[in-house]
Formats: sequence, structure tokens, C-alpha cells
Amino acid sequence: MKKIFFKFLFMNFIKASIRELRHVVWPTKEDTTKYFLIVVITLLLFGIYLFIFSTIFSEGLLYLKNFVS
Repeated sequence: MKKIFFKFLFMNFIKASIRELRHVVWPTKEDTTKYFLIVVITLLLFGIYLFIFSTIFSEGLLYLKNFVS
């Protein structure tokens, strides 16, 4: 009895998911390309930003270490 009930719930979940996926407005190829490029450019800029400030901070700490010694 319990097995049949869970199978019924699972099948209802699958049917509802498929029904909901039919209502989704999928992005166009152009939109996907545009958003992909925005993400890649943002990641590159953020990576460069982190690299620059990490290098400055690291060099500053080395300078202070040598200055104190």
C-alpha cells in the first residue's frame, strides 16, 4: 500500500514538472550568447582585480617585513 502511494506521488510530481516545463519561456540563442559573454567578461575583470590587489598587498607585506628586519 505504501509503495503504491509513493509511486503515485512520484508520478504526480513528474507529470507536474513536465507540465510546468511547457510553460517556461526559454532564452534565444542570442540571449544565451549575450549572457554568457557578460559572465565571462565579469569573471575576467574580477579575476584581474583580485590579482592586482593581491599582488599589491603581498608586495606591501614583503616590503614591511624587509623594512622591519
